[in-house]
Amino acid sequence: MSYLLTDAYVVTVDKERRVIENGAVLIEKDRIAAVGETDQLLARFPDAERLSFSHKMIVPGLIDVHAHAGHSLFTMFGSATDSNWMNILTEIYHHQTTERFWLIEGRKAAMERLMNGVTCGLSVLTNCQRSDTPAIGVNQAQGYAEVGIRGIIAVGPSNPPFPRHYTIIEEDGSRRKVVRTFDQQMEVTEDTIAKVNGSHNGLISGFVAPFVQLSSLISSGPTPVDLAVRPDEQDQYLANAVRQVAKNQKTRIHTESFGGMIRLSAMLKNPLLGPDVHLQHCIGISLEEAKIISETGTHVSSTPYASAFWRRCPVPELMVMGANVVTATDGTAPSSTFDLIKTSQNMQLVHQGFLRDGNYLPAGKLLEMITLDAAKAIGRAEDLGSIEVGKKADLIAVDLNRPHLVPRLMSLRKWLLTGSGADVNDVFVDGQWVLKDREPVRVSSAKVLADGHAEAVATIKRAKMDEHLLPTDRFWGAVHATLETPRS
Repeated sequence: MSYLLTDAYVVTVDKERRVIENGAVLIEKDRIAAVGETDQLLARFPDAERLSFSHKMIVPGLIDVHAHAGHSLFTMFGSATDSNWMNILTEIYHHQTTERFWLIEGRKAAMERLMNGVTCGLSVLTNCQRSDTPAIGVNQAQGYAEVGIRGIIAVGPSNPPFPRHYTIIEEDGSRRKVVRTFDQQMEVTEDTIAKVNGSHNGLISGFVAPFVQLSSLISSGPTPVDLAVRPDEQDQYLANAVRQVAKNQKTRIHTESFGGMIRLSAMLKNPLLGPDVHLQHCIGISLEEAKIISETGTHVSSTPYASAFWRRCPVPELMVMGANVVTATDGTAPSSTFDLIKTSQNMQLVHQGFLRDGNYLPAGKLLEMITLDAAKAIGRAEDLGSIEVGKKADLIAVDLNRPHLVPRLMSLRKWLLTGSGADVNDVFVDGQWVLKDREPVRVSSAKVLADGHAEAVATIKRAKMDEHLLPTDRFWGAVHATLETPRS
C-alpha cells in the first residue's frame, strides 16, 4: 500500500534543509519513496492513496535520546524532598515493583511520548540502573512495541558497592531477594540486549548503559578537581566490560557524565568515549573536557533545568568545537516532561540567558537537535532524522490551525518557539499510522492511563511512601518553599 500525504507544509531537514510550502510525501511500506511539491507527486503517483494534510506541517519524527524507565508513573513524586529524591525512587524501583510494573509503565511512557511527537525514545532502566533480570527490559520493550514507537532499552550495571541487592515482587505479593555481583549484572545486561535488540520487527534496540561513565567519582554532579585525580581499577574494569558487551552485541553505549569524568576517562584503555558513545548531562565539564569530546567524536545529550543557569553543559561552546550535541527530555521525574518542544524552548532560554545573547540556538538548530542530530547520536542517521527518499517513514504532522499557530506564517519558528508537543496531530512510524487525530491507533489510551494510575497507586501503597505525594509544607502563600517537618 502507498500513501501520498499531500497539501502540507513539509520541513525535510535534508541536506538542503528544504521547506516545501505545498508539499507531499509518498510512503511505500516502511520507507519514504518521494518528497516534493503536491502537484508534481500527484502527477507521478496517480494510484497512491491520497491523504490530505492541509493546514498541517509535516516534520521528521522527534527523537528523545535520554529518559528513565519508571519515571512516567512518578512525575512530581518526592519532589518536596529533592535531596533525597534519588534514594526514594531507587528504593521503589529496586525493591517495590513487580515485573508487570515495567510493562504497564512502558506502555504509558511510550504513549506519552507518542502524543508529543516522539517516534523514537531511549529509556535507561530506572534512575540508578537495574540489571538483575532481563524481564524488566523485555517488558519495557513490549510496552513500546504495543504503542508502536521505537524504543531503545538502555541497560547496564549500577554503581558500587557490589554485590547489589534487589527485590522481585511476585504477582501474588511475595518477595524474592536477588543479589548480583558486577559480573552478574554485566551478564544480565548482555542477555537483555540479546533479547530486545532488533525485536518487534526492528522497532526495539538495546544499548549498553552503565549508570555513570566513571563509578569512582560523584555520580550526579561534577567532582571537584582535587578529588578527580585518577581513575581506579573498577573504572577500568567497567570500561572493559562495557566495551566487550557492546562489541559482542554489535551495539552502542550510553551513559551519564559530569565534570571530571571525561578527563579521567581519557586516561583509560578502551574509554567510554568515541563515535559509538553518547553522554548525557556533561554538567560542569572543563574546556579541556569539551575538547576531548570534540576530538573523540563523542556525542552529547543535554537537558536544560533551572540549575543550568549556574551549573550547565556548555552546549553552544561544544557545538563551536565541532561536537554533536542534542536535546533530551530526561523525562519525567521528578518534574520534567516528554515534550521535546518545550524542552527545546528551555534549552534556548538557558543558553541565551547564561551567555546574555539572544542569538544563540535559532529555531532551525533546535529542530535539528531533536531530529537529525539526535539520529546521529544513536547511530541512526542513515535511516532516521530527516524526510529523504529511502529513509524510514517516521513522520509527524503538526496541526497549524491551532489558535497560537494562526496566522499560518513562519510556522516552523512559531511552533518551535511558542508551541508544544500537544500540537502534534498525527504520527507515522515505519509507515504505519500510530497517532491519528491525537488518538493512539494501536492501544486504548483510556486503558493505558487507567492501568498506569492503578499501578502507581499500588506501588506507592506497597512501599508505604504516601507522604511523598504531599507538597512542601509552605506550598500556598509562600515565596520560598520549605519543610517544617522532616520526611524519610
